[in-house]
Amino acid sequence: MKKSVEYLLEAKEKLGCSSDYKLAKELKTSTVNISNYMNSKSQMDDYHCIRVAQVLGIDPMEIIAAAQEERERSEEKKEFWRDFRTAREREKGLVLVPMLIMMAMVAIALLSLKFPEILYIMSNFGNIRRRVYRLLQRFNSLTFHRCGFEQQLSAAK
Repeated sequence: MKKSVEYLLEAKEKLGCSSDYKLAKELKTSTVNISNYMNSKSQMDDYHCIRVAQVLGIDPMEIIAAAQEERERSEEKKEFWRDFRTAREREKGLVLVPMLIMMAMVAIALLSLKFPEILYIMSNFGNIRRRVYRLLQRFNSLTFHRCGFEQQLSAAK
């Protein structure tokens, strides 16, 4: 998992800041704070975590949890923050699936406005699937008869 400094470096790159001074101005803090964050002498406070998250367009809790994990001295508390971050990442994945399904439904609706025949094709998809299945059954039964398996089965009975 990423450390809070990595998020800070990403923000610096995204903002196009060539120096810590410019980054400090963008994040509305002092160059001393930025230097301390970069050299891991101190961890970002929540305000700066949120500012960096806004720049990166990500969930602020992602960076806050990373900074909190680094801040903790107790291994038990560090483990808590690691688990918290892992759970948040899993939640993002669970949200993604319904969102993709919804986007697909919207795309189909928009396509059906532009190309109405898509609705006809989609409504017949079940029929096409049944026809293909029947063809495969016939093919399998033909292959079955040609190979003489039927005779072998009747002889075995």
